[in-house]
Amino acid sequence: MCRRLRQWPRELDSDPRETVQQLLEACRTIFDAPAVVMAWEEVEEPWLIVASIAEDGRFTWVEEEPDRFVPLVDPAVEDSTFYASGNTAPIHQQFRAAFGLVEALSTPLRGEGVQGWLFIRYSEEVDDMALLFAEFVGLLVGRDMDAVALIRSASREAVHEERVRVARDLHDGLLQSFTGVVLRLETIHSMIETQPNEARRMITDIQGVLMAEQRELRAYLEQLRPSRRRAEVPFDFRARIDELRTRFQTQWGIGVAFDTDSLDPLVARSLGPETFRIIQEAVTNSAKHGSASQVRVRLTTGDSRIRIEVVDDGSGFPFHGRLTLEAIRESGVGPAMLAERVAALNGDLTVESGGAGARVEISVPLGFAGAQ
Repeated sequence: MCRRLRQWPRELDSDPRETVQQLLEACRTIFDAPAVVMAWEEVEEPWLIVASIAEDGRFTWVEEEPDRFVPLVDPAVEDSTFYASGNTAPIHQQFRAAFGLVEALSTPLRGEGVQGWLFIRYSEEVDDMALLFAEFVGLLVGRDMDAVALIRSASREAVHEERVRVARDLHDGLLQSFTGVVLRLETIHSMIETQPNEARRMITDIQGVLMAEQRELRAYLEQLRPSRRRAEVPFDFRARIDELRTRFQTQWGIGVAFDTDSLDPLVARSLGPETFRIIQEAVTNSAKHGSASQVRVRLTTGDSRIRIEVVDDGSGFPFHGRLTLEAIRESGVGPAMLAERVAALNGDLTVESGGAGARVEISVPLGFAGAQ
């Protein structure tokens, strides 16, 4: 048994069924058992899962109603490792009959996210050593099942975070731009009869905006494709800033002045999409919610951080006073989307708002993804 135990699986498959099959085969090998059955419940699943390796090596996985075999094991021994044989064995009779557990070493699985039992069909002489091995193997199975559950949970969380990031990027970029396009179209609709030439010029401008957004969307979708290699295209931060200035002048009719004199040239070359999205979101807030006509954006670097200051002459946010990042996230008042983006980069944010405009101050460590 000790020699066979050394062959315990070292690597786990992210697919829970593959992992369970590996573990059951390892158990069968260690005990030289004809069959092994595992029944367990997971915290996030509403059923009893029963998996088994039969004498012919066939693997089965069944999801049963949670109350079909209750109690699966007599409560008097539910925390113990024991050997069951005969008709008086403390295992649910229908369960024993279904899986041929006439004689079985039984040990509990007590993981953080997995609760259940491991049954090893065993007809050899049972002594304290066999019971000890069964208990130890049960601990290994519980540990590995917890690891797989943790991997699955982490994967779901990663997928969720990625969806949030994609939604945020689309909101900050494409959807905000389309909002500006809609407003411009409303203006064109009101002047097409009286100023047709100006209306045609504005339509041409909008066509240019839509073509630029189409190119950006294609590039963004290309970044989301993990299956094929692609050449890394440097993110031209200053060119994107110039494009942003032109876009806001065209779509929203506001002037945006950028002050980058105090921005370290090396940092300026390494700033990426995340920094740009922060600035874009902040300026969009000034245009869309504050109805500003002028916005000033100042970027500085120092103490391993980049600081972004956005000041406008609009009507401010729906509050007067000063709010911190924590207050915005807790209350939902103020630039919530901007706050989430800054928080995701371990940055800090303060917003001052009044009838004469708003001031947004952002500080982000230079170690984040945008600064390679």
